Amino acid sequence: MRPRQLSYIFLLSFIICIFVLQWNQLATYPLALWGLLIILAMMGILTHSHLTLRWMSGMIVACALGMSVSLGVVSRATHTPSALSVDTYATRQFVQIHGRISAEPDRRPMQTKYTIEVEKIRTESGSIIFPVNGRILATHHSGFPRFSYGDDVVVQGTLEKPDAIETFHYDRYLSRYGIYAVMYRASLWKPSAMVRRAHHDTWNDSSETRVILSNPEPSRRAKDDTWHTFKGALFSIKERFEGQINRIYAEPYSSFMAGLLTGSRRGIPKELLKDFNTTGLTHIIAISGYNITIVIAVISSMLFWLPLKKRFFPAVAAIAAFTLFVGASAAVVRASIMGILGLLALQAGRQSEVRLSVLWTLFFMLIWNPKYLWYDAGFQLSFLAVLGLIEVAPFLDPIFKCLPKTLGIREALQMTISAQISAVPLIIFIFGRLSLVAPFANVLVAPFIPLAMLFGFLGTVVSFLYFPLGQLLSYIGWGCLEWIVLTAHHLSNMPFASVDLGGISSVSILGYYLVLVVALWKLQKKMNV
Repeated sequence: MRPRQLSYIFLLSFIICIFVLQWNQLATYPLALWGLLIILAMMGILTHSHLTLRWMSGMIVACALGMSVSLGVVSRATHTPSALSVDTYATRQFVQIHGRISAEPDRRPMQTKYTIEVEKIRTESGSIIFPVNGRILATHHSGFPRFSYGDDVVVQGTLEKPDAIETFHYDRYLSRYGIYAVMYRASLWKPSAMVRRAHHDTWNDSSETRVILSNPEPSRRAKDDTWHTFKGALFSIKERFEGQINRIYAEPYSSFMAGLLTGSRRGIPKELLKDFNTTGLTHIIAISGYNITIVIAVISSMLFWLPLKKRFFPAVAAIAAFTLFVGASAAVVRASIMGILGLLALQAGRQSEVRLSVLWTLFFMLIWNPKYLWYDAGFQLSFLAVLGLIEVAPFLDPIFKCLPKTLGIREALQMTISAQISAVPLIIFIFGRLSLVAPFANVLVAPFIPLAMLFGFLGTVVSFLYFPLGQLLSYIGWGCLEWIVLTAHHLSNMPFASVDLGGISSVSILGYYLVLVVALWKLQKKMNV
């Protein structure tokens, strides 16, 4: 078999096995299963010398290797509580934790959620455990004091494990980030060096405590401090940028623009979110592969004087700068990768090469964290959107060829419709609703999204240098936002704008994609005639 075919078999067997193993996650899989895979691989190797069976031997070896890698990945990602993992003590007891804020704080009007990397813990019985590994999500309902990424903090409150919220599996959602314990009402403070040392000595001197000491390596701590300082600076820039947006725009436009440019959905009125949900426009207010691809399309269109192939690398460099600018969180990095793949899908001449690139990208992402495929709806939708760009978008070229390419209008509209076609079943599965006006709504707003992002970004940046000029540029972005808001509002009020479908069965999802695959295959066959 050819290397390309072997790559497809290896990657597809790996992805399918990862998907299936979400229902059977084990830290250690039975030796009999590993032995079976080894036997299959050996059979494939031994039959390779037979010309008639060579194609089958390659397929067996690639499939066995893909399944073996998937078992190893899931084993590594499966969380097993131990005496030194913080969720072991999440028994609804009152505890005190010392740790560091390890993610960008999620600031909301009435509360702030902090992700804490735990270092040590005092239990309700007075026992001290140090070091402790793991993360907790602490909800602080007071706006003061204000903490930032990288701060050392002491957290106090009732530690428990996250529960499902109605049909929403909150525990699975948090497990993507390695969080297995929460404090819903936490008290936080940032101790000074003297207070921290006195606090540590008090813990060690208590006659009722059990102390396990293990000092971190100085070199590793120094590297961690450097990384925290770098990311802290990025988050500080992002926070200042969002603050400037709030100065320029009134609500709900400031929160809307922040959602477009930085992925922040804090402060967006519930009524507007409801209108977006009804009209199928929610995807535009979160950093995803779709939004990132729009940014690249805008930048690429601004470089119209360059040949098409030469615009790709400046656009990718700009997206890397944009990713760093908005904080380089894991979600933004994944969205940037998917967005770059989406642009590659539009520019590449051969679909097979892009398909393989997407699958290899998915492979490395799942090796890093297989829970992206299981529990991350944003990742799933971004991946389906990219598949839509690869498989569906080329067939839409004749429909959109009459539209101008200025500011990526044609690309944005084509990407929107392609993504909607490929992601509709998953959207229904997640939200339980089907927006009947979504295609029409996306057609109406798609040309204005890149314009809003472009002039919103330029206006905000220029406002740091000269506020009146930045405000003047921002008026164009405001006009685009106003059109999108009015469109969403009026379409959401139409009769039968969306229908509640409840749940959708896996059989229906499979049937939809089978029909889609057959339709695309027939269209491809017709084009090749």
